[in-house]
Amino acid sequence: MLFFLLLLFSNIQVGRIADRGAEFVSAKEWMRICFELLEMLKANKKSVRRASTSTFGYIAKAIGPQDVLHTLLNNLKVQDRQMRVCTTVAIAIVAETCGPFTVLPALMNEYSVPELNIQNGVLKAMSFMFEYIGDMAKDYIYAVTPLLEDALMDRDPVHRQTACATVKHLSLGVAGLGCEDALLHLLNYVWPNMLEESPHVVQAFFDAVGGMMVALGPIIVLQYALQGLFHPARKVRESTWKVFNTLYIFAADALVMGYPQMEDEGENTYSRSTLHMFI
Repeated sequence: MLFFLLLLFSNIQVGRIADRGAEFVSAKEWMRICFELLEMLKANKKSVRRASTSTFGYIAKAIGPQDVLHTLLNNLKVQDRQMRVCTTVAIAIVAETCGPFTVLPALMNEYSVPELNIQNGVLKAMSFMFEYIGDMAKDYIYAVTPLLEDALMDRDPVHRQTACATVKHLSLGVAGLGCEDALLHLLNYVWPNMLEESPHVVQAFFDAVGGMMVALGPIIVLQYALQGLFHPARKVRESTWKVFNTLYIFAADALVMGYPQMEDEGENTYSRSTLHMFI
């Protein structure tokens, strides 16, 4: 326990020095500390791992993101999952600290390496990055759309799962900022994952659809769902009704004007005169 406390304390101290007195330490020494910090990402204590990832952001701010990013991207090749996830968080923190434009070109270039772990790591780093940068994503959405297209069409379900998570954070970040054309394009690639078997992919799909509900509005998602509500295949109907139920729970009032027009039948009146007057 004492050992972990010492580790945590030393990480916090290194971060503070990098934040407030970076010029007193040479760039070469900061790089040596970066390599040492990579070992800290293996720690069992979450607090130690969190302090280590934050410290990468301070060091990147002190000596520039390029060298730090190179070290982190190389670390995506390791087999240990915990190390890879912590590395992706560190990359996202560097992007938040130094600006996404310093990180995104290298990340997208790294995605071209045909290795599963690296590509998944890149997608996860982008997911965390869009979560952290919020509305700044509007400047980068058109740049990353082709990459997300590729990931959402991949045969590997983990690729599609992580890409759906990225789409979720991206859509929540750019909601109301006029990027609906790119989001609608991405929704066309997200939608087929509704029929996936894996519960993790299904959950990621619903997260992405939730983000689209906020960014595009529930009516657009309803128009996609209406096609499958009465489909001959039970599997399609079940999945689509889950989407419709989600829409109904979160935006029942907004759905009213998206329902199709129906003629009155005898005593049954289906017209919505108040809505028509409003429109």
